[in-house]
Amino acid sequence: MRFVNKMTRTTMALLTVWLTGCQEKTKEAEKNDTIIVTGQVEHFKDTTGAFTYYNYEFLKNLQTERVDFSEEGKFRMELKTGSPVKGWFSFGKVPVTREFQYTTIEGKDTTMRTGTVDLRMVYLYLLPGDSLHLEADAERLEETLSFSGTNVDNSIFVNAEDKRFNDYKHKFLKNWYDVANRKPDDYKRITDSLYREKLDFLADFSSRHSLSQELVHLYETDYYGKTVAAKVNYPAVYASYNDLEETPLPGDYYDFLDKVKFGEEIGENGMGYYYSLDAYLDKKYEVYRERNKTGDVQGFYDWVGTELPEKIHYQYMAYALAGDFSKELYDRFGADSPYPEMASVVREKYKDMEGMLEGNPAPEAVFEDTDGGKMALSDLRGKYTYIDLWATWCGPCKKEIPSLKKVARAYEGKNIQFVSISFDKEKDRGKWKDFVEENDLDGIQLIADKKAHDIISKAFNIKMIPRFILLDPEGKIVDATAPFPSDQKLLELFDELNI
Repeated sequence: MRFVNKMTRTTMALLTVWLTGCQEKTKEAEKNDTIIVTGQVEHFKDTTGAFTYYNYEFLKNLQTERVDFSEEGKFRMELKTGSPVKGWFSFGKVPVTREFQYTTIEGKDTTMRTGTVDLRMVYLYLLPGDSLHLEADAERLEETLSFSGTNVDNSIFVNAEDKRFNDYKHKFLKNWYDVANRKPDDYKRITDSLYREKLDFLADFSSRHSLSQELVHLYETDYYGKTVAAKVNYPAVYASYNDLEETPLPGDYYDFLDKVKFGEEIGENGMGYYYSLDAYLDKKYEVYRERNKTGDVQGFYDWVGTELPEKIHYQYMAYALAGDFSKELYDRFGADSPYPEMASVVREKYKDMEGMLEGNPAPEAVFEDTDGGKMALSDLRGKYTYIDLWATWCGPCKKEIPSLKKVARAYEGKNIQFVSISFDKEKDRGKWKDFVEENDLDGIQLIADKKAHDIISKAFNIKMIPRFILLDPEGKIVDATAPFPSDQKLLELFDELNI
């Protein structure tokens, strides 16, 4: 993609002044917490669009800002933030044919030609106080995209980097070919090679442009984290592409974990950094437990405290609450927390989820079985209850069914019952019944109407399915985010409860 940098020599001079500590800004962007973006996008036919972005503040999620466009494609957007922002506009998509060369694992040069879609995306990286103007033709983005204003090189970089490493060829190799076909040591080699290639690209671009330190640091940590996560996740992803057949791992495959260093604050590096850190810690803890089978084994979050600086440890636990909302974890952000400001943010963010904590009663909701009979959650008291929230349209949900059947049959006659609650819509009730019958689903099969769906979704903060919940014989919550049936941790939990 060719970028037109419309900065004049005067603007470049002002940028040089800024680099010594005296940045000039437009009057509109005098406030340090204000970002202003204006622009004109020709041949964009919608009157409304959206800017989707990551705000690099502690515990901030992906956000979307609605943007109004005039008939001429002009727009103005203002964001209030105290942290950098990385986001994108989408100006539609068109079908295209891509052709590229790659070398197979056998060393053969091969050409691939395939149909795909071209996503008309424009990426921005913005600092508090920035005032940026973009111009483009939605039908010819590569030839026409230009930026002017403050810190334009940041946005030029994120577009160039995306084009360089997120094109169809790289997606094909990274997301499928390499991980599905290469053996362990070869996969590590190719992954480390890509990491070095990205660092070289960043260094070269930075030597020729005025990139902000925040952006450079963000991409360095992102490249590092994703490289570690790719190697950690390789065995599972390889198996998923090869009919669940695992590839034999060399005995020293995970030795690289001992050399990994994660010491950066999570908020300023975003959710991607957290996910990479989480993948690394999960695997390293698994290795730690294997190495200490005969000794004392620390609980996961206490062990994490030995791996990370204290503040990063608390940040990690704060982010982990989104997927592991447990009382043991949440209580670490009480009045005696060593980081009261962090604890205050955590309590505010998760206050509506406190009803999910273990020991609280499950909400009352009524469902319907395959025969049209009614059943409430309170009717299930007397045994532990493992609940599967799923739907016939949910691929990952259906992928868990074989494991769920296996677990349910292994615990037949024990003090636990298995309940599947479908979130299929009313119009798909017949489809749900047919699926239950055709697939010989075990346990108690129920479906939620809109009222029950809303009650359960609100009480357990359901954002996506599948979701698994464990209740005790009194109908109280044991784990609102219980392990999946395919996860060995579920059986460990059952053992702890003497089920």
